[in-house]
Parts: sequence; C-alpha cells; structure tokens
Amino acid sequence: MKENHNTITASQVTGNILVVLPKFIGDAVNCTPSLQLLKNLYPNKNIILLIRPHLVEMFKRETDYSIIVDERFNKTQPVSIWAFAKTLKATNIQVAIIMRNSLSEAILCFLASIKYRVGYAKNGRSLLLTHKLKLNENHHYIFRYCRLVNEPHDNPFNSIPKTVLVKEPSLLIPKQNKKSIGVYFGGKNKGFRHYPNELSFIAMADIAKKIGCTFYIFGDNAELKDAQQLHQQLNQQQVDSVVLAGKTSIITMIDAIGELDLLLTIDSGPMHIAAAFNIPFVAVVGMGTSPWSVVAPKVTNAITLIANGNQLLEKDIINDIKPQHISEAALKLLNH
Repeated sequence: MKENHNTITASQVTGNILVVLPKFIGDAVNCTPSLQLLKNLYPNKNIILLIRPHLVEMFKRETDYSIIVDERFNKTQPVSIWAFAKTLKATNIQVAIIMRNSLSEAILCFLASIKYRVGYAKNGRSLLLTHKLKLNENHHYIFRYCRLVNEPHDNPFNSIPKTVLVKEPSLLIPKQNKKSIGVYFGGKNKGFRHYPNELSFIAMADIAKKIGCTFYIFGDNAELKDAQQLHQQLNQQQVDSVVLAGKTSIITMIDAIGELDLLLTIDSGPMHIAAAFNIPFVAVVGMGTSPWSVVAPKVTNAITLIANGNQLLEKDIINDIKPQHISEAALKLLNH
C-alpha cells in the first residue's frame, strides 16, 4: 500500500538520521530490529536516538548510534518544545523516524525543520508528517516499528531482525551450581497484570522442591513491599531467594536478567529484555495493556500461559493461571 508522497532514497540523504524512541522499556527493546534495518540502509550515516532520560542507560553501550537526551523530560530543568526543536535544528537532521504516536513528537520534528518526517497517521499528526502510514492495530509492535523504516524506503527488506541489547557481566547473579531464576510478577501497581503473591509463592515453592535454584525477585521501588512479602514467605519454607526490587537501575537490571537461567514474568519490560538475550521465560498473561498477539516476543524458547477462563471481573482474570501451570512450564524449559 503506497501512502507516502515519495520514496526516501538513502543515497540522496546527506544529513543525519533521527529515531524518536518510545518511553517504555519493552517498546524501546522492540524498536531494536528497526534500528538494525536503518543501520543497513545508512551504514555510513550518523543515526541519532532521541531518548527519554530514564532510558539512556539502555543504549549508552551501543557503538552504532549517537544519543540525544530528550531534555523536555529532564526532571530538574525541562526545556520547552520550542527550545528543544532549536537544538535539533542545529544537528543537521534530514530524516526523522517517529516511533511514538504522540502529537508532540510530530510537532517537535516539524518545528526542527526536518525534511523527511515518518510516522503513523494518528492523533491529528497527518499534516505534520511527510511520510504517513496507516496504522493496522493487528500488526505486531515490532512489525509496526520496522514498517516505519521499510515502507518509506520502498520495502528493501523482507524479514525482521531479532531484538538485541548490549550487556555486561552482572555481580548481582553469582555463578553457582544451582539454577538462577528471575521473577517479575509486578506489584499491585501493575493492576490486573500483577500475579498475586499467594499464587506466585506456591509456584516457586513447587519449582524449588524439584530443582536446586535461587530466585531473584525484580521490581522497582513501588513493588518493593510485594517483593519483600514474597521473599518472607519463601524464607519460611527454606527456599532461597534474593530481593533485587528497588536495588537496581535499568542497566543493572538488564545485566542481571542477561545472567539468568530462566525468567518467570508477566507481560513486561523484563520479559522483552530476556527475549533480547535469548533467556528462556515463562510469561503469565492475564489482562494486559495490549492484546498479547501484538506484543509477544518473537522467540521459541518461551512458554506463554494465557488466562482463558470464565472470570467476569477483570481483577480475577489472571487467577485462571494456576501455580502448577507455571511450575510445570518452568521445569520443562529448565530441563530442555
């Protein structure tokens, strides 16, 4: 479907390339295949990632891209969209791939006088884009991001690369004879995605009975209380566990996940990080923020448990996934 006014010819692009990344961890990970396509298209060009401050750590080890921190979201001294557009305008950017569907990102690139502005025709942005694509809600998120690179350049690619991140060894996950199993079931702040502690404990205790392991419980500061409660329950049954919730930055969490033998997780950023490192995972999927079919990692070493019961209340949907389903899936992956 040709919806663009013209094709962007890579050989005729003389300026820099800007990629406006999403604000969530999982979405940013899912953009990495499209970044690889861009690098193939522009091997000798400066590809600049416009990143929210809290996500800079994720990409600072990348040597193929430059980074501009989006100072509009600086917590101590945010700049206006006008001032930031002026900063971008001085950076010789000729192509902007706008991964986020917000109106403000399109306005920013328009004010920065970027010649080619690529994005989805959403939220009143059409007049601000030179290359606007119609969003198909059934497309996987990774597919959506790759389309923004592929179609405006006349579809030079026919397959999607894998997601990828750069990691370093983690001191948080020591080398040991036992299996290292990460756990991220969220906290009550995750709403209907959160897998209840009482069910998580049963699943983890059952796994520990059948295989030597240490559980590493991830989470942010808002999830620390839930993580500590789960840790206490496991301690009472002499099950080894370590609380990492509230103790990691994004980059130290990334490195720790990269050292695991397995991750037990809800639909989350940690899940996408594990997929990028080819770490096996069990995904527990209840009521998500997006349909599972459009966010599921494109990997084969994972087992997805999707709630499919008759619960009428949204808060009860995830309870359809029983602890024994989780322990059986975990043991299957570990034994494999």
